Amino acid sequence: MGMMQHPTGLPMKPEQTFFDDPAIDRLLAMIMTMAAELNVTRDRLATLEMLMESGQPVTAKALDEFDPTPEQAGALAAARQAFSSELMFCTLGIEASLGAPEDGVDRFDKG
Repeated sequence: MGMMQHPTGLPMKPEQTFFDDPAIDRLLAMIMTMAAELNVTRDRLATLEMLMESGQPVTAKALDEFDPTPEQAGALAAARQAFSSELMFCTLGIEASLGAPEDGVDRFDKG
């Protein structure tokens, strides 16, 4: 049986491992792949909105050939950076949500 090939046609290489359990590495790879796809989708949607706001015809070709102004390019870059920063924040092991204030929990505890 021959070596499996990547969807790009390139030969597969051994897996990189970062964690003791290879399933965690695979889950991380899946999450990062979905995040990359989401980022591309968000970027394309923002480009679509920019085209619509400019009054240009909205076609697949116009989206593919879109050449943003410096201001638009800056907005797209800032959105990409914000997305990446938010995505990677959870790797710091810091509480992302501050939760309810101490006295707020008691107001909802009607047990």
